[in-house]
Amino acid sequence: MKRSTLTLLAIASGFYLLLLIVLRSLIPETLAPTLPLLALPLVVLALILTLNLSDRSTAPFELKARETPRRMRAMDMQSLTRQVEVAGRSSPGYFDTVLRNRLRDLLIEKVSLETGMERESVRRTLADERQGPLLLGDFALYRLLYYPPARKSEARLQMLRETIDRIESWK
Repeated sequence: MKRSTLTLLAIASGFYLLLLIVLRSLIPETLAPTLPLLALPLVVLALILTLNLSDRSTAPFELKARETPRRMRAMDMQSLTRQVEVAGRSSPGYFDTVLRNRLRDLLIEKVSLETGMERESVRRTLADERQGPLLLGDFALYRLLYYPPARKSEARLQMLRETIDRIESWK
């Protein structure tokens, strides 16, 4: 117990004892004190302690971490533009590992925001070849992002444009 509670308890007990002494001196010895007369100060003491302790009690509550939406900054756009330019001249492996992974991440974020699912569960669901198309509801978009890319650079750029259009229009 805290010191303030003990102080309050000592003061209330002293007041109760003083009240009993005063009442005992006022009431003749032949008359026995009634039960409510003796119990009422104890009830008042219990109420005082309850109020004192309930003022200090705290109720736990759940803190939810705020997620701030990620904004595309100018440097991100420049970097993505450079990656698209390089992808037009590069190998299918670079296209697949850099650009398509970035587009998959954007799609995962959009699906997560639209459906309310966690990002990791969306990522796992889309990686599954049976559940992924069902979640998206657009087999062509799933095919563009998760099937092997085209070999020619023009076809890859066209595929990139189509993928971006489908991601923007999804749901």
